[in-house]
Amino acid sequence: MRHSAFEELAAAIIADLRAALPVDGVFLELHGAMATTEDDDAEGALLEMVRDVVGPTVPIVAALDLHANLSARMVAVADLISAYLTYPHVDMADTGARAMAHLLDLAKGAARPAKAFRQMPYLLPLVAQATAAEPMRRLYTAAGADTVLTLGFPLADVPDAGPALVVYADSQDEADSVADTALELWIAAEPEFDAQLTQPVLAVARAMTAPRGLIVLADVQDNPGGGGSNDTTGLLRALVDARATGALMVHITDADAAQAATAAGVGADLDIGIGGIADPDTGAPVPGPWRVVATGDGRFTGTGPMYAGSAIDMGPVALLEQSGVQVIVAGKRMQASEPALIRHLGLEPAQVKILCVKSSVHFRGAYADMARDIILVAAPGRVAMDLATLSYTKSRRRSAGHLNQ
Repeated sequence: MRHSAFEELAAAIIADLRAALPVDGVFLELHGAMATTEDDDAEGALLEMVRDVVGPTVPIVAALDLHANLSARMVAVADLISAYLTYPHVDMADTGARAMAHLLDLAKGAARPAKAFRQMPYLLPLVAQATAAEPMRRLYTAAGADTVLTLGFPLADVPDAGPALVVYADSQDEADSVADTALELWIAAEPEFDAQLTQPVLAVARAMTAPRGLIVLADVQDNPGGGGSNDTTGLLRALVDARATGALMVHITDADAAQAATAAGVGADLDIGIGGIADPDTGAPVPGPWRVVATGDGRFTGTGPMYAGSAIDMGPVALLEQSGVQVIVAGKRMQASEPALIRHLGLEPAQVKILCVKSSVHFRGAYADMARDIILVAAPGRVAMDLATLSYTKSRRRSAGHLNQ
């Protein structure tokens, strides 16, 4: 983010806070991995601004995303921090409620806890961060209620990127002891973090020959939630070349294709290319002809565990088909974590033979229970899973685990 944009947003927040004074406490809903062109820890800076306004006695509590790059500054300024416990993030509301309960306790006079902050010495690719998989599940289970874990956003080249923990306790000695024990567990678990990525052609072949049941192919490196363009074509090209009948890709961001399909109508053939627009270095458009199977206005209500009840507007959407392969095109980016998009176009995800999703982990919340198998695909994309291929200049940590492709 441009630092001037951050300054403008922060100034508006601080002005509103000043206008509300005096206050009994401050609650901030933050992500935790924001960096600007001048500050690698922008949310730490924002917390400091808030503290300067309310003074040292007013409690400040922050709720963070699990992918926060937690810093010593953030921990020092906030009286208490809470973070999501799940990836996929299915506990966002619960985290906010938990953090607010802590703030209310502090505002009513509860003693401020002692705190101990530790950073793990390594970075984790996103696919190794799923909290239901080992060793992550074991590490989260071992963490007590007073231990906050953040896994970091590994694509941020900042000093505080990576996993971290903060322990809250009645005394500093207790906090330090619990934090040191937890850190030892994380260091010991480092060799266990592993990920198996499969090249697109092999992944498609494996899916086509699999026993009956839903097979999910995850295009993990074109995750729009992590900065992907949502229109890479490596996996789509492999599907079309293999004539993978029964495959559905969710989705390619291509507003022109969606609008052309809407204008042409169901049953029309479109001699246009799909995808490969925003980031052509990761694959050229997949040429037509494409048959229009269905269209929609892209307005629906979320039904998946992350966005249930939320109003979603993706602009015009269309379901296109070529060589037995179907692909949804839409005007806006969105990680493939919402089955309502598929249903919006008349399909039921559980009845799809091969479901291809542009997502690193969030798709698991919606589709893991209905899938016979999940294959992580090493198609080209900007959300790199092999962190050793990235040229870090500020990161202080090594890449952990093994990424087999």
